[in-house]
Amino acid sequence: MRRSFSAVALCLGNPLRGDDAFGYLVYRLLKSTGFPALYAGTAPENVVGLLRRLKPKVVVVVDALLGAGPGLKVLKLSHVEDPCLATTHTVPLKLLFKASGIDPERVIVVGVEAERLGLGDPPSSGVVEAAREAARFVAGVLAAEGLPPELELGDERVGVAGDVEDLALGGELEG
Repeated sequence: MRRSFSAVALCLGNPLRGDDAFGYLVYRLLKSTGFPALYAGTAPENVVGLLRRLKPKVVVVVDALLGAGPGLKVLKLSHVEDPCLATTHTVPLKLLFKASGIDPERVIVVGVEAERLGLGDPPSSGVVEAAREAARFVAGVLAAEGLPPELELGDERVGVAGDVEDLALGGELEG
């Protein structure tokens, strides 16, 4: 039986490398509440087959970012190109989607600045808190199959920092 989702979270990161655990933490929170999330570890290409089977219309990429500055960041990509912000992984989104045979209608990148990436470092308290905030936000995006109306600003890239409301879960997520 083939199961498809209109929207899915694609979470990236290495829980053994400090703040790069961000995507993994969000993945665990989403899965614990039943939201469709894929965990690709440090290699987005790990989920090519799953993306091909699911054929999502909306993909929310969750990853630690480099050069993003403080606070949670949300980018709505009007074209399937990589965001201006660099992630800690090297496979371009455009290539990943092409290999998966999908052409999502909407790609949203959710991330937080990675400050420490040493092997064996725990994630910083700021990244742990941002993961909770991001999971609430991503759950709302997945439930609505897109960005909330207040963030839909045409077809341009949208950057959002700071207070993200609990749009779908109604309470605090436990990690």
